[in-house]
Amino acid sequence: MIGFTPTWQKFDAKAAGLEQFRYLFDKDVQPEWAKLKYDGLNEGRKMAVRFYWFTAELNNGGLPQYFWNSSGDFAADQVADLDKIGCQAESRILSDATRKIFGSGAPSTNTTERRTQIQSYYGTHPFNDDDDRERLSQLEDKDDLRSETDQLDDAQKAIAKALCLWFRSNTHFFTRLSDKS
Repeated sequence: MIGFTPTWQKFDAKAAGLEQFRYLFDKDVQPEWAKLKYDGLNEGRKMAVRFYWFTAELNNGGLPQYFWNSSGDFAADQVADLDKIGCQAESRILSDATRKIFGSGAPSTNTTERRTQIQSYYGTHPFNDDDDRERLSQLEDKDDLRSETDQLDDAQKAIAKALCLWFRSNTHFFTRLSDKS
């Protein structure tokens, strides 16, 4: 039996955007990430990991959860990634959201420090229980980033397409995919 070889032709055959991203992530990024850990990855693979965590958190708990969890370590990098791939509007949305919570500076890349900043902004831990998010928005009269979360959620497919176009133009970062079919 002949083994499966991941190729750029198979990548191109996938639907543009999220399907292409999943293919590249599964066939190239994930195996390298498991082997080398994040710090050992090249910049293209790091961009893929950052997008993976960004969308996972955005879909699960929105921007407050993205910033709260370790994925928030990459918020400033994610803003830069969005700019790099031509998604300036989405970059501005994420950048504006970070300024609401963290002020003019970038969010800390230290999870504990960032959580302290978030708790200071909200006056409490933002995820104590299922009802806390709604209560937080009502009681603390603080922006829960729902609008920004919704805008970025709506833009996920377009971001994935732009990211995959960037990946396709920078194939040297993804060495597990062959140019041969």
